Amino acid sequence: MSWTLQSAAAFCRIVESCCTPYGCHVALTGGSLYKDGERKDCDILFYRIRQATHIDIDGLKSALSAIGIEMGEVHGWVHKASYLGQNIDMFFPEDYPEMCKTYSDGEPLSQ
Repeated sequence: MSWTLQSAAAFCRIVESCCTPYGCHVALTGGSLYKDGERKDCDILFYRIRQATHIDIDGLKSALSAIGIEMGEVHGWVHKASYLGQNIDMFFPEDYPEMCKTYSDGEPLSQ
């Protein structure tokens, strides 16, 4: 099975419906958004709601499982999963701040 922009956007609306209690929103990214045609996976990014102090990833994963998302392996900030037999890459950049450069006055801050 494969993803189209239409199916990926519809999937994101389903995911978004259960995100906010866990401190985050979802954003579609990757090939299903940027390229024409069918794609082998759907790339989604979870970002923290500004008023939330953190994303409750364990609670979010439970909620995602309840809507049919099957969790797979974790590779750094990428969590592999599937939904109705279709592959998903879920990104949680705030979990790994060392992978996200922070800039001040145009210069990287020391880690």
